[in-house]
Amino acid sequence: MDLTLNPMESGDFISRNSKHVKVNAEKCEEVAKKVLDSVIDDSLDKIDYCANPLCPQGLTAEQLCNWIYLLDTLNFSFWPNDGELYDVTYKDKKETGYLALCAAFCKAHDAGIDVTSTEWMSNCPPSTLDEILKSDSGHSIPLLESRAIAMHETADHLIKKYDGEAIEMVKKCNGSAQALLRAVIYIESFRDICFYKGKKVSFLKRAQILVSDVQSALSNNPQYADLVKFEDLGVLTMFADYRVPQVLNYFGALEYSEELTARLKTKEIISHHSEMEMEIRGCSIQAVQLIYLACERLREAEYGGLDWECLRFVYPIHIDIWLWQYRREHSEAVETHIPYHRTRSIFY
Repeated sequence: MDLTLNPMESGDFISRNSKHVKVNAEKCEEVAKKVLDSVIDDSLDKIDYCANPLCPQGLTAEQLCNWIYLLDTLNFSFWPNDGELYDVTYKDKKETGYLALCAAFCKAHDAGIDVTSTEWMSNCPPSTLDEILKSDSGHSIPLLESRAIAMHETADHLIKKYDGEAIEMVKKCNGSAQALLRAVIYIESFRDICFYKGKKVSFLKRAQILVSDVQSALSNNPQYADLVKFEDLGVLTMFADYRVPQVLNYFGALEYSEELTARLKTKEIISHHSEMEMEIRGCSIQAVQLIYLACERLREAEYGGLDWECLRFVYPIHIDIWLWQYRREHSEAVETHIPYHRTRSIFY
């Protein structure tokens, strides 16, 4: 990545220079206590990838890895245009956003479409992808053409370099999250990089979530668990999108300027790579890093009597997923407090 700041460095740099978004360290510590409480009561385990019911059962590890690459390649920009809700019903349950994408592909898989084949991904025309992903309300998923391009690009890369099997990319990374991240961002649609105040910064939301999903999904597989031990999992940051910043602001961990708040409340489009947008994403990374560090301090200071050896370790990626899930479970309260920022982008 040459002189590009990695996501952790980018979050630190942006937060120190931000005009419209500030990180509140005291509120970050309050969130850390909530996260640790979820570790103690085991509710954090419910966010692991394999706990997601919207993943076909009976997939081989190889098929599961291709499934993850497919879903994470298309995991962006679900917020609807006015009057065009993106929702998909699967097994009598209506899903929205990313989970609607999962539901749509589950339905396709159940119908016998080989969606875990990179050959299928490479050859699937936009019209077929549109048919598969069409919402219950009859609307196309946002940025359909961009999704088709991204899917073809990922599939072609896997076919050309890894015999069409995503797990072969994982094998070549020798148990390193950083190595897998670098391999993923060879694919152009994962290269989430831009300039902020003269520095080349990166967020890598989709690339990092792909690494996290692969690690979570394969960690309990006897054949491949050693491949994804990822002793360097802590190099990954939160996945800078539009929902997690929203809930961070709800908790007070992010503070928005009056100008930014007004633009969000009128649902004004925030341009991709604008100063406001990059500050929302960068400060979100920094806030979650502070929550992570607070978790580490609090393990001893306030929870020292617990046998932490028997409890799971919490990295920034786990905090991100906890925040994302909290937003879904408390959507009305969060949405009333502050709308998410509306930015059309293939990167989140």
